[in-house]
Amino acid sequence: MNSLNMRHRLILLAVPFLLMILLFGCAEEQIAVDTQAPPKVELSHRNPDSVLVEQGIDAVPEGDYIYLSWIPSIATDVEGYRIYRQNTDDGSDRIQIAELDKNTLEYEDHDGVLAPDQQNGLADGFEYSVSAFDEADNEGYRSDPGYYKLMLKPDLNQPLYQSDSLHLSWSYNQSLDVDYFVVKLFRQIEGDWLPFWKNVYSLFWPLTVTYYGTLAPGEYLYQVDVVGAAPFDMPMGSEEAVQFTIP
Repeated sequence: MNSLNMRHRLILLAVPFLLMILLFGCAEEQIAVDTQAPPKVELSHRNPDSVLVEQGIDAVPEGDYIYLSWIPSIATDVEGYRIYRQNTDDGSDRIQIAELDKNTLEYEDHDGVLAPDQQNGLADGFEYSVSAFDEADNEGYRSDPGYYKLMLKPDLNQPLYQSDSLHLSWSYNQSLDVDYFVVKLFRQIEGDWLPFWKNVYSLFWPLTVTYYGTLAPGEYLYQVDVVGAAPFDMPMGSEEAVQFTIP
């Protein structure tokens, strides 16, 4: 075999290897240049405390907790979300407090630092923000912050039901700066608590309201929201609830 034919054979044998190198090299280059971060996350719009169905950052009746939610990222390769918190009263740095998967769009902060001081009835104020990150760990801009400050919870008495009326009462520290209370009733339907009545109550004495109407047998929840006297974009308050049964 002459040397020319040998060179041709060597070139033909080398072609598949060259193609593999090119293909793998392009794939590695494509991953390396994925620097496009997901777009900025948007927190759920917070509606007024006086509405029946609440939305956005808020207190939680089950404890001294703060709840927030956000709108899902439009990025197709989003991997999850990171939650950040900053104490706006003591000037501390912003910290990451959670990392969640892409299917989780709400979060409850149960950290003990949120609880109100038992002497003055107020907690520090906290700002929360959320960012999205993708499969290559590119992190987008954090959302505009959502703020909340917890207050002491009200003390709720057991409801008193009498044929066609339900009497609701509670007590609260009169030295705290309260704007108004929101009294709500929920009924448990297929495992969910569905609100069906509210009363915006702006008096401080007596702390009692009455629901007039017949209640069908079942499980119910009576909730009182404390709404502090503060700007809408710097809300403060608390929530407490009592479950009861109508036989």
